[in-house]
Amino acid sequence: MGLSKISNEDLDKEKEILNQLFRYSDKFESAVFNSGAGSGKTFALVECLKYIVEKNRDRLKDHNQKIACITYTNVAANNIKEQIGASDIVDITTIHDRIWHIISGQQSALLSLHIEKLDNEVEELDEQLLNNSDYEKYRELNKDLQEHFFQLMLKNKNIYNKAYHLKAKEFKDAMPVEIREDYATLISNVSKFKGLVDKLFKKKRDLDCLEKIIKGEKGYKEVSYDPMYNRDRLDKMRISHDTLLEYGFTLIQKYPKMRQIVIDSYPYILIDEYQDTANIVVKIMNSIEQYAKEIKHDIFIAYFGDSLQNIYDTGVGTKLKQLHPNLATVTKLYNRRSYTEVIDVANKVRNDEIHQKSIYSDSQGGSVKLYSGNQAVVSKFIDLCVKQWDIDMKNPLHCLFATNQMVADYSGFSNVYMAFKNAGVYQGIGYKQLNTELLSHDIIRLGKVQSLLYRLIKVYTEVKEKKQALRDILPTVEFRNMSFVDLKNLIIMLQSLKGNTLDELLVDMLGKYKMSSDKTYKLIIEKIFDIDEISYEGVLKYFLNSLYDSYNEEMETKQIIGEILNLKITEILCWFHYVNRDENKEIYYHTFHSTKGLEYENVIIILGKDFGQDKGLFELFFKEYGKDIVQDLPKHERYERGRNILYVVVTRAIRNLRILYIDDLDGIKDNMEKIFGKVEAFSI
Repeated sequence: MGLSKISNEDLDKEKEILNQLFRYSDKFESAVFNSGAGSGKTFALVECLKYIVEKNRDRLKDHNQKIACITYTNVAANNIKEQIGASDIVDITTIHDRIWHIISGQQSALLSLHIEKLDNEVEELDEQLLNNSDYEKYRELNKDLQEHFFQLMLKNKNIYNKAYHLKAKEFKDAMPVEIREDYATLISNVSKFKGLVDKLFKKKRDLDCLEKIIKGEKGYKEVSYDPMYNRDRLDKMRISHDTLLEYGFTLIQKYPKMRQIVIDSYPYILIDEYQDTANIVVKIMNSIEQYAKEIKHDIFIAYFGDSLQNIYDTGVGTKLKQLHPNLATVTKLYNRRSYTEVIDVANKVRNDEIHQKSIYSDSQGGSVKLYSGNQAVVSKFIDLCVKQWDIDMKNPLHCLFATNQMVADYSGFSNVYMAFKNAGVYQGIGYKQLNTELLSHDIIRLGKVQSLLYRLIKVYTEVKEKKQALRDILPTVEFRNMSFVDLKNLIIMLQSLKGNTLDELLVDMLGKYKMSSDKTYKLIIEKIFDIDEISYEGVLKYFLNSLYDSYNEEMETKQIIGEILNLKITEILCWFHYVNRDENKEIYYHTFHSTKGLEYENVIIILGKDFGQDKGLFELFFKEYGKDIVQDLPKHERYERGRNILYVVVTRAIRNLRILYIDDLDGIKDNMEKIFGKVEAFSI
């Protein structure tokens, strides 16, 4: 069977590593637990939680204190909850949820920050209106004419919104005569005209919000945060994930009382996957610990992770001890995941001081092979592995692609991928964001339009398939207080939504919104779309402005975003299920990034010289493998990035690992064979 026998000697050594961590917690000496992939990092974190609970339960309960466990994703949080079991003194959440829990009660201070952020946004808008060359004609108007123009556009806001998607000529014709005649110079360039008006409207929304906050109007007395939405709606009093961290950091830095609240509430803070944690979070933790020392209060902060598994640009990575100095270090070299053959390859990839060995004495029996070929043989290569490994639903195959396009193609949503890939914001350097904003399994990282589509399809499909309790879709008090008849009618209306394409579904959904008198249905649609103008035209405008910084004004909006609108609902559903990881099949397809933290019995890696737009990334790694290139910083940074990504994907495998390299081996074959063993040619 394998991976089942552990010698008493190795088990004792592993326990001693954990005991070292436990001793640091006893002394309230903050530490970092460094461990390679598959070492049982989560196991160590869970054991540390259990130890602290067992030893300190009564004291923590007597002082109304808890242990905070902070994870990178909700999936990780749920996994730890399952292992730790029910506990009234352990709070396990994502960092965003924990920060919000800490600061949400400080609404007076939050309002001050929110006012400041709104003021800054107004200043930025004014700066653009004053300096951006697009608005030169507007600046030539005197103040009275500027104000008259704004009031005129405000009066005709509905006409403006409805005409927004038209071609330039039709758009001009739809505008009031006074605009076309008195402000002809402004409307001569329609795209600049729209940019101007949108900024003026946005400035008004911000100023109106500031006024309502100052007056203390209902709905403007508190700042809110909802993890389902990944963008600021400052004028609606809602903040995004990034702004939440910004507010949290500012409050904790500014107010000693806030730091003391954290210290007194959570004398133990354990952070999972530290390498992926944002710099600002580590700064918060360091600030908290330094203040605890200053006021002579006990606190233990422990980071669990591996700097070599840092593959996100936003993670702290190797900078942990720079931002949070004087941390004790505990290192674990045992591996609890993979067979020796996989571990040996992983050790060669990382090629540093962490050289893992299996904790199991029966760890022999894995298989790692390297093949060379080209993209044309990928399907046949997969078919061969399916046969060799007897792949079925109970013994699935996981294929990891360096190319996002291939993941989309094999997963059944290639048109979804191409529609977004062709959007303006993902051209050039923006392409780097496409993987995160379209293919992320963590919904807080989806792009603006993708997040909207996710919410739309979630309600659409789960109501139709009766997979989700109505109370989960309708979480507010007014929804739950509906009569049975009203609830039944609402379900019937939601289940009646139809359309073969996204465009058809939008027409049906928003048409019902316009015509329906059902208040609850309208609220659901407003929660899904979360835009200023809830209408078909408003959604087109939102898609356009979210996906294109500039566009051909001689084209209608529907032409520009036609690829998105014409997507088949069946294909969008494939994308939705991919994001949710709720597919059920024999072969799964993944991007390299999306497999982090996971493990699979059977793994294929389709590898080439490039990593998306990062041309030659893996070719560079193999060429420079084993060399000292620290002096060449740019090259060294790219080398580390390639190494980290390759290390993460290789270490997903438990037993069977195949690598198919689909580019030229010139100049890298020898080093590749040093890592993976002799290369074999594969052809159809």
